[in-house]
Order: sequence, then C-alpha cells, then structure tokens
Amino acid sequence: MTKVIYCVLLCHFIAAFAALGMPLFLPMVLPTLDAKIDTDWVGILFILPTFCTAVAAHFGGGFADKYGRRRSLLRSQLGLAIGFALCGLADNLTMFVFGIIIQGTFGGTMVASNSYLSSQIKDAKKLGKSLNNTQISARLALIIAPIGLGWSLSKTNPLNAYLWLFVLPLLAMAITLTLPADHLAKIKTEKGQSPNEAQCTPIQPLSTLYWVFYAQFGFSFAMVVTFPYFSPYMQQYGVTNQAWIGFLYALPHGVYLLFAGKVHLFSEWVNRHHPQCFLWLGFILLSFSAAMHLIFYQAILIVARIVFGMVCCYHALHQALANQIDRRQSGKVFSRFDAMSKWGGVSAGLSASFISSLGWLEVPFLLSMLVSGSTIIALIIHSKFGRQHVIYSITSE
Repeated sequence: MTKVIYCVLLCHFIAAFAALGMPLFLPMVLPTLDAKIDTDWVGILFILPTFCTAVAAHFGGGFADKYGRRRSLLRSQLGLAIGFALCGLADNLTMFVFGIIIQGTFGGTMVASNSYLSSQIKDAKKLGKSLNNTQISARLALIIAPIGLGWSLSKTNPLNAYLWLFVLPLLAMAITLTLPADHLAKIKTEKGQSPNEAQCTPIQPLSTLYWVFYAQFGFSFAMVVTFPYFSPYMQQYGVTNQAWIGFLYALPHGVYLLFAGKVHLFSEWVNRHHPQCFLWLGFILLSFSAAMHLIFYQAILIVARIVFGMVCCYHALHQALANQIDRRQSGKVFSRFDAMSKWGGVSAGLSASFISSLGWLEVPFLLSMLVSGSTIIALIIHSKFGRQHVIYSITSE
C-alpha cells in the first residue's frame, strides 16, 4: 500500500509541476503569438484553467464513480498532455486558449489522485494523511516549477517548453498503469456484506458534507485573495529585493511542507474538546495573519507568513472528508471539494484584481480577515445547530 501511495504522489507531482509552473510565465508566452491584448487579459488567462476545472468538476466526479478511479486518473493525465501539446503547437492566440481550456476541463489531477487514494486506503486517519501529502506534492511543485522553468525558459522559446512539459503527464500515465485498478465503481459491497445487503445500504447524502465544502470555499478565498498583488504591496512599503519578496511569498508553503506530515498528533490533542477545534484554530490563525500584514514591520511580517493557518486548515478539512466520506461516491465528493476550492480561488482573484485597480492594496488583507472571521462564526453556528438538521435529513430519507 505504501508503494501505491508514493506512486500516486509522484504522478501528482509530475502533473502539478507542468500545470502549476507555466501560468506564471504567460506574459512571456503571449508576445510569441503576436497577441496584442491588454495586460488584464493575462490575469483572465491565468485563472481560465481553474475556472474550467471548477465547471467540469461534476463531470469528473461522475466519471470516477461510474468508470473507476484509476481510469479517471488516467483520463486527467491524458487531458493535461493534450492541453499542453495544443499550447505548444499553437501559432495563434485562439489555438493557445483552446489548449488552456482543454487543460483545465480534462485535467483535475488533484481530484483524480484523491479519489483513487480513497479507493485504496480504508483507514480514515491514514487517508487524511495521504490527502495532506497530495497538497505537499502541490506545494513542492509551486516552489520547484517556477525556478526550474524560469531557468529553462531563458534558453528556449516558451511555446517549446509546453511541448517538453507535454511529456510529463504521459510519464505519469505510464506509472499509473502499473497501479492496481479499483473496483469500487462496480462492487458496492462492504466487507462482511452480501451484494443484496449492500444494495439496501443507503448512500450517504452529500448534504452532510456541505459544511466542509463551504469551509473549503472560505479558506481558499481568504488565502488566495492575498496572493496576486503581494509583490506590489511589499514594494509600496519600500521592499524592492525581489528575492526577499519571493521568499516571504513562498514562506507559508514552506511551513506547510515542514509540518503537514507531523501535525496530526497536535490536531488530536486540540480536537479533544470538539472535533472542529483544529479547523477553527486554522481560520483564527489565517485571520490573525491577515491583520498582522497591515502592521508593516519586517519581524511582524515574517511571523504573519509563518502563522498563516494553511497547515491547520488543510489538515482539518482533509480529515473531516476522510472521516465522513462515503467511498461509493468519492469521485463526487472530491470533485465538489476541489470545485469549491477553485471557485474560491477564482472569486478571490477577480476580487483582488478589481480592488487593485482602485489602488487599495491593503484591502485584500482586510477582506481575508473578514472572510476568515465570518467562516469561523458560520462553522461554530453549524456545530451547534447543524448536526440536528443533518440527523433529521438522514432519518427522513
């Protein structure tokens, strides 16, 4: 089982390296297509794959539950490969945009990887750790890809880089083909159940997980809204060293890489009073961090980037999914979970773009603090009153 987990994580890293690395260099790519478009369109193309992934989430989840999780993972890797090939072969903006749309619509390797892991890992605690590890592979890609691609793009045409990256998802496909196939789409029985008994077991309604989806949206929005214009915000206070700005920007991701694999022990201690305490702590830290960014002092800023809340929020949300997921519909669950993350990111990006156009670079941090705080309040209210409603909805079906 350990071999399967590491193979899936390696495949996800390979795909994420390609998918997460190139958007940063769109301003270098578009001039090679003789694309005379406004700079605002660069931002739109930046979020276009994310938007397409969110729109296609329902299709991807249904495909995984109906045809199998490994097959869904292969489909997503093939979608990335075709999207990158189209971008690399593009000789005009229309074809390039079409390639980006294919990449976003038929990609979604995070969802497919998590769905496959849920079909192979039966223990909820171990599944929660594995979901954290897929985020680790994504963070590694976010850190390594810009460095590696930045070096390689200085030596080649940016469009040629897409053709080189097209090979990476195909490599991931080759590895995935060596993994065991899942049969959850066909075999509905749990251990110790006969097929007739399993058919009588009702599928847990997705409404019991809505609070997790909404918390994911709030977390994604509050986190991402501070990202797009972090560099200009630093520069307006006289920080001109781009390497230092890059370090501060990447610091929360680095903290996640350091602690994501060990945080489960601390979370169990925090959750001894209430199963959502660790998630509340994550949003409190995120809100506190956003407020600290407004007190522009170097030492405080470093602390703010360290206590960003990313470790707590991701771990708590993943563990909540692992504890409550009905594995017969894991494709739908993870697709909706990821879609809420994507919608949160798209909404945050558009909000930050509008706010920055007005010259209010401090407002994204205020907005992050407000959304984090309101999400905490909503989660506490749900923990007090939502459980009774969920029990009633299940028993009435």
